[in-house]
Amino acid sequence: MANSLVALSEQIASTVEQVAQSIVSVHARHRFESSGVHWSPEIIVTADHALRRDEGIRVTAPDGSKLDAELVGRDPGTDLAVLRVKRLGIPVIQKDENPATTTPGGVVLAVGRSKDSAVAAFGVISNISGPSQTWRGGRLDQVVRLDLSLHPVGAGGAIVGAPGKLIGIATPALSRVSVFAIPLSTVTRVTDSLLAHGRVPRGYLGVGLQPIAIPEHLRSKLNLASSTGLIAISVENEGPAGQAGMSIGDVLVELGGRATQRTENVQEVLSSEAVGKRIEARILRGGNLVELPITIAERPRRG
Repeated sequence: MANSLVALSEQIASTVEQVAQSIVSVHARHRFESSGVHWSPEIIVTADHALRRDEGIRVTAPDGSKLDAELVGRDPGTDLAVLRVKRLGIPVIQKDENPATTTPGGVVLAVGRSKDSAVAAFGVISNISGPSQTWRGGRLDQVVRLDLSLHPVGAGGAIVGAPGKLIGIATPALSRVSVFAIPLSTVTRVTDSLLAHGRVPRGYLGVGLQPIAIPEHLRSKLNLASSTGLIAISVENEGPAGQAGMSIGDVLVELGGRATQRTENVQEVLSSEAVGKRIEARILRGGNLVELPITIAERPRRG
């Protein structure tokens, strides 16, 4: 038994050492560093919430050298940010493209880096669910919950499976109760968008919505499947919905062919792919169903 434990310990330490060669320490907030993963040549992916400034960002490489980093773009919705670091000189991390590796109960390591050394945590994948909107408004292709204790320095670091390859980016910022691994497909999509545009475009209607019960007689009369819709409590006149003719008091029951019982249903339709597209909305107005074609615009950026 003792020999087995020693062998396991040595294997874990060896995996951490190997993965840590592709991890940098990111200096962009007070008191704590965070971690970043060498995703592709000169490109570092890290956690957006740990970047408290846009300029003056530096990274510490595994050999202790300090390098300037340029912020390429950030996406608070998925808690991802991309940095460009020239002359980095460390290996690009190995990625695990085999979905069978990412299963509940699978052993994982969170590997990050402080300014002095690698940091690591051991745990398991506790739960995996399908696509989901984050409370920050981003879209995760999968929700991968982890049962492990993440050091503050580990935010933005690598989550690796048993083969020692990357399965996601570590973030504690998308849940109050558990650490998430932002899955590779989401990281790829967001990173590609940030490199191309400096941002992740998101769709926008320009309305304030809240759930409302639909009376049974209206449901029967109009043959509606759902007992709940979303009432417009505010409408921006120059917004996409306002331009299409939507008014305060209208009840949205369907958008793009999807029932709208919750505001999350609307957010699911307003992906970056929807920007610029014409989408059919069905609303209740004066006891009747009205169809409005709405051209989805990009959500205005703050500042």
